[in-house]
Amino acid sequence: MYSRSNRVDIGRRVFDEMKNRNVHSWTALINGYMLNGKVEEALCLLRHMQVGDGLEPNSVSLLSVLPAGRSLAGSSFGRQIHGYAIRKQLNYDVSLGNALLDMYLKCGSLSYARRIFDDVSFPRDAISWSSMISGYGLHGKGEEAISLYYKMLRQGSKPDMITIVGILSACGRSGLVNEGLHLYYAAVYEYGLEPTVEICACVVDMLGRSGQLDEALDFVKKMPIEPSPSVWGALVSAYTMHGNSEMQDLAYRSLAHLEPENPSNYISLSNVLSSSMRWHEVAAIRTMMKERGLQKTPGCSWISLNNGTHSFYAADKVHPSTEPIYEMLQGLILVMREASDSLSIDDVMCVH
Repeated sequence: MYSRSNRVDIGRRVFDEMKNRNVHSWTALINGYMLNGKVEEALCLLRHMQVGDGLEPNSVSLLSVLPAGRSLAGSSFGRQIHGYAIRKQLNYDVSLGNALLDMYLKCGSLSYARRIFDDVSFPRDAISWSSMISGYGLHGKGEEAISLYYKMLRQGSKPDMITIVGILSACGRSGLVNEGLHLYYAAVYEYGLEPTVEICACVVDMLGRSGQLDEALDFVKKMPIEPSPSVWGALVSAYTMHGNSEMQDLAYRSLAHLEPENPSNYISLSNVLSSSMRWHEVAAIRTMMKERGLQKTPGCSWISLNNGTHSFYAADKVHPSTEPIYEMLQGLILVMREASDSLSIDDVMCVH
């Protein structure tokens, strides 16, 4: 209760006052720390649970910390959890196995992930197949993803929406357009899978990445469902990637029509018009945004330094070290200008 109310400190006090703590109370506290983004504290609790109270974590305890994913897999602790699961024969739990699979995939440890996937003791389910296929795709291994997809079909598993999105994304990232189109039409006509906006957006993205812009637009026009913002967004990305400003303009206008309250669409359209020096239209869009009260939330970044987290926004001047930060940025701009005469204004201004 306290953890879900962002008061994990109160939950910890209640826990510390308990006379008889068991694996369930430990797991609840660990999960509370994870829910509140306190990963290091959660991992320390998992260790202390075993050393301090002599309790053995169960599969639910391990599942609580595995969402840390990348940070876990990047350290030995993630592998220790995996080893513990094997020793205690918890790897028979499909949810825990899938979480371990996801952990390794997130940090690019495909060999470890595949080892879990191929383990005869691992009871694979649809999530397992989809995760492994998507993992190959994310790391540019489209052919491996396709091979695994066909293996899934041979074993009698039917593709679902998540699996198809994963395999189409893999094909798109690896430039395997013909293979991707074949898999898409086979899923729809042979397996009766209903095309969703997610699936269609993947097809558009796949065609767009390869430069088949006319085919991508034609696919959007012939879609059996109404194109969603994600579909138009994929088309916009394709036009932007290949420098087709005229069609980029059209796609952005369609996107703005579907999401009239999303300021990002108007700002992006304004940038396209600016690149074509269509200043009157830019001014009209800016005026319309002001009248509607549309304002883009500034992007925020952060960095951990000396045991502290520093957040900053674009053109931010509220940080206590603003003056030395901007002095350093000015120095970087001078270095960038000296390094290349062809540097654009966007390249220089991006440091702000």
